Amino acid sequence: MFIFRNITGAFLALFITTSASAELAIISHPDYDGGELSSVQVKNLFLGERKAFPNGIKAMPINHAVGSPDRKKFFSQVLNMAESFHGRHWKRKRATNSGNSPVELNSYEEVLRSVAKTPGSISYIDARMVNGSVKVLLTIMDFDDV
Repeated sequence: MFIFRNITGAFLALFITTSASAELAIISHPDYDGGELSSVQVKNLFLGERKAFPNGIKAMPINHAVGSPDRKKFFSQVLNMAESFHGRHWKRKRATNSGNSPVELNSYEEVLRSVAKTPGSISYIDARMVNGSVKVLLTIMDFDDV
């Protein structure tokens, strides 16, 4: 019985540790008051299908730079598209004057700083990097990493 509990405890600790590293937080300006968003609403904001949050505030999506692990996870888990398709999507949008692609920033610090100081901004970040300067709207769990 003792061995079973130790093995179960070790497995549970591994699961919790792995799970924590698999979370992606969707973040916004700290004054955002429109409630939580669904992953579909987030996707629509980042693809320019919607220009505003449900409360009517204009949304300003911020992406991580190409190659970022968070960007790869966000594209896979939320946008459900490859980087190449994302580029084509925004080329079509620009060609029809339907919007511009989200701003891209190079580091966690830049993303946090920009979201914290820009009302209406929305981005994503490894949940372990979130601090008190932003508001978490949604947490995306990557069960493939578990």
